[in-house]
Amino acid sequence: MIDWSEEHDSDINRTIAELTGENPDKWYPYGGMKGKDYCNNPADAWPIICNYRINLRFPTDNPGQQWVACITNPTGEWLAYNTCPLRAAMECFLLSQMPMLQGA
Repeated sequence: MIDWSEEHDSDINRTIAELTGENPDKWYPYGGMKGKDYCNNPADAWPIICNYRINLRFPTDNPGQQWVACITNPTGEWLAYNTCPLRAAMECFLLSQMPMLQGA
């Protein structure tokens, strides 16, 4: 299983693009066109956050200053933590999509 918290933003962005039907091979530097940045750009991340009902919260007792992202649906619950809320949400999204990524 991939530990998304260890992956670079570019790897996460590319995987999300592939899952959502984008063609990351057209993105800079590959095709000279600026790609989406799901980990840092709210305009790119928000449709995924809304569509998958990703809950973002910042706990009051939070020494690590990390955001918590959560997806709960009939097939399970996934959590991700990161100091960047969008990055936490995208890690959570990818965790919820692991069966699809593994070909199950």
